[in-house]
Amino acid sequence: MSYEAPIGQITVLIADDHTLFCEGLVMLLAQEEDMRVVGEAADGLQALRLAEALQPDILLLDIYMPGVGGLEILPRLRVKCPKTKVLILSGFPESEFIEKALQEGAKGCLSKTLSHKELARAIRATQSGEVWAERKVLTQVLESLRQKISGLTLPSSETQGTLTEREQEIVKWVVQGKTNKEIATQLGISAKTVQTHLSNVFNKLKISRRLQLLLHRIVDRTD
Repeated sequence: MSYEAPIGQITVLIADDHTLFCEGLVMLLAQEEDMRVVGEAADGLQALRLAEALQPDILLLDIYMPGVGGLEILPRLRVKCPKTKVLILSGFPESEFIEKALQEGAKGCLSKTLSHKELARAIRATQSGEVWAERKVLTQVLESLRQKISGLTLPSSETQGTLTEREQEIVKWVVQGKTNKEIATQLGISAKTVQTHLSNVFNKLKISRRLQLLLHRIVDRTD
């Protein structure tokens, strides 16, 4: 199903196999003057066809759909709809899927339990060029990161390329919800030094650039 949108509005295509959920999103986004839903798809292939035909600004894409799922069509979307920004939707976002989605070109990941206000905010931020994910989604990624670090128990002679004691210490504070500024105060170093250590951590653990941006966002916040 597709519609037309006035010039100047953010055009949104929704791809999800739950009809009631889609209808709810359409009604919610209809309340936003600067947005218009231009189409709805119930599976991955239909989403790909509509996205190619409509070239929407934003595609809200469910990970799990009948037949071809959201993650599977991301590489093709990147080729056929280079200007369309994809936000992944999931009822149960998992860190490995977030990582894969971002590596395949998605601009962010959203839980289906997010509020109307957060959805609109995410769409606008993504349209303006930001990479987006909710705090609770990122918390799962950080927990996965903590588990990876917990497994780094190699002898000192084999630790080349893994995390230093200072890096592990900083990640411990990040997982506990501390900001760069708070960590810097705790360790007696600058916030910029904390950010440098975190970048080294993310690179050593082979975390993608997009996911790095998301992780930096929650530890560099001022709220």
